[in-house]
Amino acid sequence: MPATGIIPLLARHPELRELRSRLTAFLDTHLPAPVCEGDPRPDWLALRARASAAGLTGIDVASPDEPDEPGVTGRVAQGMAMFLAGQRDCDAREIFSTGHAAMPLRYGSPALARHAREQVVTAGKLVGIAASEPHSGSDLRGFRTVLVDHGDHFTLSGSKGLISRVEEAYGFVVFCKLVDRQDVDRIDLRTVPLSAVWVPMDAAGVLTETTDPLGMRGWSFGHLHFVDTRLDKDFLLGEPGDGRRIFDAHFSGWRLMMSLVCLGAAAAAIRESAARTRSRTVGRMPLAGIPSVAARLGTAAAEVEAATAWCFALLERIDQGESDVAACSAAKALATDAAYRAVDLALQLHGSEGYTKQTPMEKRLRDIRGLRIADGPNDTLYSVLAHSLLTEEQIEEQQPEEQPAAVELLAHH
Repeated sequence: MPATGIIPLLARHPELRELRSRLTAFLDTHLPAPVCEGDPRPDWLALRARASAAGLTGIDVASPDEPDEPGVTGRVAQGMAMFLAGQRDCDAREIFSTGHAAMPLRYGSPALARHAREQVVTAGKLVGIAASEPHSGSDLRGFRTVLVDHGDHFTLSGSKGLISRVEEAYGFVVFCKLVDRQDVDRIDLRTVPLSAVWVPMDAAGVLTETTDPLGMRGWSFGHLHFVDTRLDKDFLLGEPGDGRRIFDAHFSGWRLMMSLVCLGAAAAAIRESAARTRSRTVGRMPLAGIPSVAARLGTAAAEVEAATAWCFALLERIDQGESDVAACSAAKALATDAAYRAVDLALQLHGSEGYTKQTPMEKRLRDIRGLRIADGPNDTLYSVLAHSLLTEEQIEEQQPEEQPAAVELLAHH
């Protein structure tokens, strides 16, 4: 595919070329070919530890010793790593990623941030996120997980799921409702703003329950249950009620990361399909010579190229301090939809062989299907942009002090 994926990105950011070479060399050594479901499953956590030893985690967060180091750290650099990982396998998304540890690193107390850096960036451990709840999905106002303030400590009670990394993560960022002890059972939780708290997995009262997902099987999947889990007051991220701000800031970038994983997988599928259509014949004509085949393959390549460019453009804006929650939400939906269509076409062009576990198409299709649900279903993410567009004039006409409520209402759709 000419000029696809990260080629235009490297033209704008030549300082990323060395990092691209290091990431590619690591993948060529440890994950030389795309993964098929019929292959032995890679030890993803061990690969993450190797990447950490090679200095390839923490790409999106600057080192405290070199906080202003240009070009090497940032969301754009991390997005490039995600795209390259996705070309090998969607489950490779955790190899290079600081991931959800970015929240304790950015919003935790100094002690918690140091601990997270030591465990995640240096030692290669993994952090998960617990937002969705069994009864309310991603409806943040409907959350019932409660963090009770006892004065000198917190206790956490509730359930989260379905979520990833329940067995591999050494800790989770949990989104919950913070209430005073005397208000328990007396307050309407829907009126309580969201807060975020760090929860170590070895804390008493943390229980796990796993289930078998359709795709993304490289990492465990299931529920977390908290039974009066006692937590230090220093484990709160930001201030009480900061959860929505932290959630939006983190997921604006994270949704783009998941998009680029899927787009990397789609770009690989398109390249493989192009090679196959050149080598396979129908009668005396190469499959690539059939106009309908060429048109469909070109359409898929164009969609993937456009979605990739949009995702990197949004990451560039985030690195410059400008975040657009609505655009990032819609980009994730557009990217995963385009990636799914591209892989579905690639499977079709591989014929009956594509419908086996001996090619990567089957696994890619299942994995990307899951990422069209994760971090917000695509229909919901498109509607975030629609609501932003439909109410933009109304919000602009309001006085500044009136705007937060309107924006908050938008964010929940």
